[in-house]
Amino acid sequence: MSSRFQFMPINQLADKYPEGSWWARFHSDFDENQLVAYYEGDLQLISLDLDWEKFFVEQPEVLLIFINGNLTVDRLYNQETDGAIGLIVTGNLKAKNIAIGGQELYIIGNLTVEQILCGSYNHGEAIIEGDLNAAVLVEDGEYRFKTNGHQEIPCRANVWDGDGVYKELPIKIRELLTDEVFFDMDEDDEVGFSFGTLVQMIEEGRSALKNMTDPLLQQAPQTFYFSSSTIHEENILKLTQCILMPIASPTFDFEEQDILFKVQKEHIDADGEQRDCSVYMKDSQYHYYIWLEQDHSVGILRSIIGEDFDWEDVAGVSDEQLAGLVSCWTLLLTCVNMAELYLRNIEVEVVQNILQQPVIQALSQEDEGDDGYWDGSKYYSFRQAYTDADGDYWPARIEIATPDGAYYFYTLDNDSYVSRYYQPPNEYGSQDISYLNRRRWEASEQYFERFKKFMASRLDVDLEVDAEVGM
Repeated sequence: MSSRFQFMPINQLADKYPEGSWWARFHSDFDENQLVAYYEGDLQLISLDLDWEKFFVEQPEVLLIFINGNLTVDRLYNQETDGAIGLIVTGNLKAKNIAIGGQELYIIGNLTVEQILCGSYNHGEAIIEGDLNAAVLVEDGEYRFKTNGHQEIPCRANVWDGDGVYKELPIKIRELLTDEVFFDMDEDDEVGFSFGTLVQMIEEGRSALKNMTDPLLQQAPQTFYFSSSTIHEENILKLTQCILMPIASPTFDFEEQDILFKVQKEHIDADGEQRDCSVYMKDSQYHYYIWLEQDHSVGILRSIIGEDFDWEDVAGVSDEQLAGLVSCWTLLLTCVNMAELYLRNIEVEVVQNILQQPVIQALSQEDEGDDGYWDGSKYYSFRQAYTDADGDYWPARIEIATPDGAYYFYTLDNDSYVSRYYQPPNEYGSQDISYLNRRRWEASEQYFERFKKFMASRLDVDLEVDAEVGM
């Protein structure tokens, strides 16, 4: 294979090095005896060892490999992370496994890794001008991956703190990688990660991944709040009694899939008028109004959007014509099922207890950047309720920054439950968690449970609901 490479002094390719690469800046620092291995065209390899004098045994002076085309390789690796051969690919790089460190990896196209992408130590970085797609990213906190395009990494783990994220759900790195790449560090059973063992397994063509199953599938709910989707008295009453109904208000509303829902319980309004239990729904075509009569019968009206609420009784309309109504109603019950499944699990009293701890209240008085706790993989910060200079009220909340750069917010903005919001990685601004996104709800539960255990230990307090507030 080496006979198909051209070997030349590093500074001879000065005009070909990518502008942002290390080699473009420092190529003139090398003498005529320090070489680049240049390959013109697309290249396919079984393996590529970037350790010194391994791939080009007869050319020990090679410091850089330059592929002017696409590179497809099953195994790309090196053991020595203090320094190794650099690699530039002007096209796309596709690999089954990559474990490298100690050099610059520069990809002008896309980087696609079928299994593990691992960068180790602080003497190197990977720069990808295109997209980065990898099944698993194993990080050590020092090696840098810079991507100008889009990143698609469903699973990532940090070897220092042992935490990871798999399809948004938190996992431990030992759930992800085989036991062979770990070792006991001391008598406290602390576990270490062996980059060298990972490289050896990749070099031998063995997989270091465990047979992962989606953790969400292991936690399927057994029961739901609604056992049927019938439009009848029982379900209407259950809607008015669900977790989403505020204590101090007779109504709640939300949007899901561009459909507006509003549920009202029986009450006397401000004008002294009796209001029935009712449900209002609006999709792209119709307004729907469902209410419970005093004789326990159910009334249903429909109005075409744009016709000034000219309601029609749809009691005798065929099921086919009422498909939109049935779809909206089913979606409403599904959303409330999810709310009941998750919103009761994080108690308002627990969040209040944490925020009222003197040490937490004092954090808001510290300088910016010193307002929380770091547990090794996640950052926890806090906001006390306040009214800003414009008169806008900002409710108290807890923020959790996850290992993949996402945020979960736990906010005290109503009296019935702790509201939860989400901020995607590399974006700014919180957003509602869709009631249909069970993965995100489950992640918010698991992150908060880890947070609660950390804070109970850090503050040395009982954070259960029967704890004395402010103890």
